Amino acid sequence: MKLKIFEQNQHLKDLTPFELMAKDITILNGIVKGEPTYEKGRKAVAGYYLDKEQTNLAIQKIFSDELDENGFLKGLNILIKWFDIYENPVLIKRVYVPLSVSESAELVIKRRKRIIDYLKESGIRLGVKQHIDSLFSYYSNYQQSGITKNLLNSFIENGTEELKDAVLNENNEEIAGILNHILPTGTTIKESLLDQIS
Repeated sequence: MKLKIFEQNQHLKDLTPFELMAKDITILNGIVKGEPTYEKGRKAVAGYYLDKEQTNLAIQKIFSDELDENGFLKGLNILIKWFDIYENPVLIKRVYVPLSVSESAELVIKRRKRIIDYLKESGIRLGVKQHIDSLFSYYSNYQQSGITKNLLNSFIENGTEELKDAVLNENNEEIAGILNHILPTGTTIKESLLDQIS
């Protein structure tokens, strides 16, 4: 077995696969932790590379949720793949991380916050920061039946559908104009926003 990590970690060659997979990936010589890939705020994939450019993948973690019968998050499944010099995953380890109710709630809130942060950053990168700022200001001080509501906070903290419903049924002309603005990707701000929060 010729694992990529052996290039800078010769001392690991004599270990059994079980001993090797028990090692802390983050302290291996020459390992560069890559930027994780997120899907709607949920960490989906994380890579560990042998180069700063993050092209030479040595170890990959794939994350998936474990839900209970009611659809609540009860744990995380992590699939860890160790690649050989021929780009094949030759060692595979499955890990299950159970979550308490409070840990689950905390993680779900963190994911929803990450969605909002992603939308803010995307707005900057796509050159529509002023539109995103206007939308978030509007929906943070949303007026409904004479009551002011913070729909962004309600979404982050409680996962309510109020933000989605407000976007879908928007009748403020200025806000509707912003929502219908076409992004360089070819989709509207509204479509992008709904895709993330739905």
